[in-house]
Amino acid sequence: MTFGYTENTMSGSLAITPVILCGGAGSRLWPMSRDEKPKQFHRFVNDKTLLTNTLERVGFAGEGLSYLPTRIVGGVKFEALLVEQGETSSAEVERYIVEPSIRDTAAAIAAAIADLAETDPDRMVLVLPSDHDIPDNAEFHAVIRSAAGALAVRGGIMTIGIAPTRPETQYGYIERGDGPGPVYDVLRFREKPDLETAEAFLQSGRFFWNGGIFLFRAGEMGAEIARQQPEVWRHAVQSVTRAEVAGKVWRLDAQAFAASPKISIDFAVMENAPRIGVVAASFAWNDLGSWNQLHECSPLDPHGNARFGDVVTIDVKNSYLRSEDRLLAVAGLEDIIVVSQPDALLIVHRDQAHLVKDITQMVKAAADWPPLAVAHSGRPVPSPRVIHKWLFDVALPFWADKGLDRAHGGVFEALNHDGSPADLGFKRLRVLARQIYCFAHASTIGWQGESDAVLRHCFDTLTSTGWHAEGGWIHRFHPDGTVQDAQRDTYDQCFVLLALAWLWRAKKWPEAREWAERTIAFMDAELADTVHGGFFESDRPTGFRRANPHMHYLEAMQAWYEATRETRFLDRAQAAVDLFTDRFFDAGSWTVTEYFGLDWSVCTDRAPMVEPGHHYEWIWLLLRHARLADQPALREYCRKLYATSHAFGHARGTDAVCDAMAPDGSSMIGTARLWPQTEALKAGLEARAQGLPGDETLFIRMLDVIFNRYLTVPTAGGWYDQIDPRGRVISKDMPTSTFYHVFCGLVEYLKSEGMLADQA
Repeated sequence: MTFGYTENTMSGSLAITPVILCGGAGSRLWPMSRDEKPKQFHRFVNDKTLLTNTLERVGFAGEGLSYLPTRIVGGVKFEALLVEQGETSSAEVERYIVEPSIRDTAAAIAAAIADLAETDPDRMVLVLPSDHDIPDNAEFHAVIRSAAGALAVRGGIMTIGIAPTRPETQYGYIERGDGPGPVYDVLRFREKPDLETAEAFLQSGRFFWNGGIFLFRAGEMGAEIARQQPEVWRHAVQSVTRAEVAGKVWRLDAQAFAASPKISIDFAVMENAPRIGVVAASFAWNDLGSWNQLHECSPLDPHGNARFGDVVTIDVKNSYLRSEDRLLAVAGLEDIIVVSQPDALLIVHRDQAHLVKDITQMVKAAADWPPLAVAHSGRPVPSPRVIHKWLFDVALPFWADKGLDRAHGGVFEALNHDGSPADLGFKRLRVLARQIYCFAHASTIGWQGESDAVLRHCFDTLTSTGWHAEGGWIHRFHPDGTVQDAQRDTYDQCFVLLALAWLWRAKKWPEAREWAERTIAFMDAELADTVHGGFFESDRPTGFRRANPHMHYLEAMQAWYEATRETRFLDRAQAAVDLFTDRFFDAGSWTVTEYFGLDWSVCTDRAPMVEPGHHYEWIWLLLRHARLADQPALREYCRKLYATSHAFGHARGTDAVCDAMAPDGSSMIGTARLWPQTEALKAGLEARAQGLPGDETLFIRMLDVIFNRYLTVPTAGGWYDQIDPRGRVISKDMPTSTFYHVFCGLVEYLKSEGMLADQA
């Protein structure tokens, strides 16, 4: 049977929603294509990435067919790259669908069309891989127009068949039925064949390569997935219904999506679908699956060489030569592939290019490679796996053991560089709260340590010795656990609230919620300024007020909102944000004012120093609030703080974020504690994720500084806490309070790499 389609069948213009799948790994294009940045995000064939080329392909305007805004599906670790490349292309993107885990193409397509299948079942949808090279957009458009016309008449599913040019064993095949073309019935799909079978396919003239391009009506495909793979469809619909939506970004529900079976659309649907047609492609096509294929589609010099970057050759023929980092000089060779990256060099004969995939597997098996990058300092930045191992297998166990004061309760204020307790003569309650936060949060992201025992030890100390008889949390203990300073400090109350939010989220202990409500009630009754807004520093007179406690109040209220989704906490967070915009932000210098009088007038009796570390901390919190409360206007404040801190806040000799400076960037105090580096890491990651203009490599620079200057202490799991402008260590011990910053910063990085999933 053949389709009853002719060019005259289609009248008017058909509208199609493109769906671009960004799940390819490109392991045969190592060392450029890697897990953290696969081939679709690279510029291989021209000055645009493969994803951008694909996007602009469906932005082509042609007769008889129009493309609606595109939907892009990709993994959570690539969210920032997807948005960056989508928003800078000339095509319009309707939706970024972020997959929390890898479930293959059936679940990805189901999630992309779940809403359309219900609300607009007749909508035509075109599914495209993101990483193919199709240089002629007009020819591509003509083929898709033919497929759309056939679909309009016949229904079912249409696919695009690529005429084979060689007996390829790495592609699937489509066997067509009889007919004059270019539209045929599909007789069957064939898996990757051996060489003898592939040669027979080529000789028969009845087989196409399966290019993974599909066209269908949303309702029909949804019904077909539901019929053949009901669990895929059910969980995909749930993941979309429960998705977290932030502008164009749809973050699929992790639990629902992970429950979907992992299966490709070919196995799930195509092999047993009742009505499938194939259109013969007339356009040039290459899936760019290997360096040899890239050589074939690249411009060549008179000697058959494809050359990219700073490359010089003498007597070299038929080779692919690419350098991204240095002068590459090659002489007296032919039929070779050389790809130079800052942290890796590939050399392979073109006849043996298939071995690159094996090399990739060997590299992935190495626990300490690849580094994330080679920083400007020339030092390699540890890979995500190394960072994960340090945090989960070294630091958390170390502080769960050495950091606990089992004799007198709670935690030690600091440890010496050899891991023994430091004798400082006091223990602050806020440090105890910070450790509760760390171990509660760790238990939600897969740490397998004894979190219940650690948290019970810390929580019992907090509630049995830290609560003042008149309400509120005391400020400081003696080393033996008795109260040394009973004042109720706002900063301390805020950190207890943050700790209790994560304890509630992680363990659902009822008493965590009860103590939080008591804390909020105390703050409202005894510390709140009902005239000028915000909170006083303490229950004791101070004569000044600071922005910093309110920053951590914002953090605590965001944590409670995320733990409960109760809007009253978001309203409280908003009050802190309003103080920032109305009082704390200095529009003239683009800085955060730290000290104020009791009426929120700027202090005149203190040197007007600002802390770049606090700037970065505010950026992270404000960008989170912009997302949680849908307030994009906050991004402009963040942009200005980011610009100030990035331009003036880093010590020239070390690149570390300095401890303090004047608002105009002068009078820098060039010493640098560890915690501002972790806050810059968090801010850089969030700014990159939300497309904030600025240095997108800041997070790499900060990982370099953190791991190569601070986490080099002889005690595994510890750190040097402060360096001077020349990079020399000047701290005498390891403050336990710093672990909160280190933990949070590294967790945010690992989440951005898709290595952590919130299990709370």
